[in-house]
Amino acid sequence: MRTTHKSRQFATTTISRAPLNALACAVAMAAALGASVAQADSPAAAYPSKPIRLVVPYAAGGSTDIIGRLLAQKLGDNMGVSVVVDNRPGANGTIGCDLAAKSPADGYTLVLGDVGCMAMAPGLYTKLPYNPLKDFAVVSLVGRSPLVLTVGSKSELKSLSDLTAAAKANPGKLNFPSSGTGGPNHLGAEMYAMQAHVKVTHVPYKGSAPSVVSLVSGETDFGFLTAVTINSQLNAGNVKALAVAHTERLPAMPNVPTFIEQGMKGFTADAWFMVSAPAGTPQPIIDRLYKEIAKALPEAEVKAKFDSAGVLPSGIDPKASTAFLNEEIAKWRGVIKTANITLD
Repeated sequence: MRTTHKSRQFATTTISRAPLNALACAVAMAAALGASVAQADSPAAAYPSKPIRLVVPYAAGGSTDIIGRLLAQKLGDNMGVSVVVDNRPGANGTIGCDLAAKSPADGYTLVLGDVGCMAMAPGLYTKLPYNPLKDFAVVSLVGRSPLVLTVGSKSELKSLSDLTAAAKANPGKLNFPSSGTGGPNHLGAEMYAMQAHVKVTHVPYKGSAPSVVSLVSGETDFGFLTAVTINSQLNAGNVKALAVAHTERLPAMPNVPTFIEQGMKGFTADAWFMVSAPAGTPQPIIDRLYKEIAKALPEAEVKAKFDSAGVLPSGIDPKASTAFLNEEIAKWRGVIKTANITLD
């Protein structure tokens, strides 16, 4: 009888496991199927399924537009959709940045912001309609275009030390041009004046072209301009490049030393370009966009055009790019406050 009892107990236990195992398998399959369906239904899974708009907050033909159109072409080719450049100039780039910040957070509107509308604007405008750190999800710092200390070919200034000595000997008499108050050309020169402890005079123009002409003609004494802005005049021998405001020399100007090499410790000033999406854009979409940008930047065509424009490719990830933006906002806010510049 004991043997029979044990046998029945064993048989009962064995039979009870079968439905449990089947149930466990069914639950696992249902969970897997549910996850697959959820993933398939996710907007990120089908992204991109329609054209993407890349807002360039400046007029066509400028350095931001040149970089934007090249990037749009490469992203479109690699992602299999059209990436359309939408130029929205005005108010130092803040109109286009504000438009992008208020667009749907679905990955179909991006902005190629620059140092002006993303890092300088928060210190220049007390009523800026967007917050670069709160209203955007940063995708990647695409490239940096260091400012170049430039003088006319007939200038007696031959180095950074020459400029500083002349400025100290003639307080307020040396002047510099910019493409507009509060832009990189203006604030880069102001930062130099602060670090060199000199007083110089700002002469704003309406655009980059007339500011270069002023240097060629001798109307202004020195300028902080990007390589792409001075490239043609530099090749023609009408201007001279004396220093690059970056940690390393530019491939396009290998013989031009940096400010740091010439004794101005830590001096950097870039007209950089950064791709961002509206805050709240799903992280998988941000990651996909970053992946495509990082893949496009090393391509030979992109690198060649960046080099010729004096732009150093970056392509750092969203986290590092956001940290960079934080640092730039703090740096330029300090310069703006010390120089007492406002645009409101």
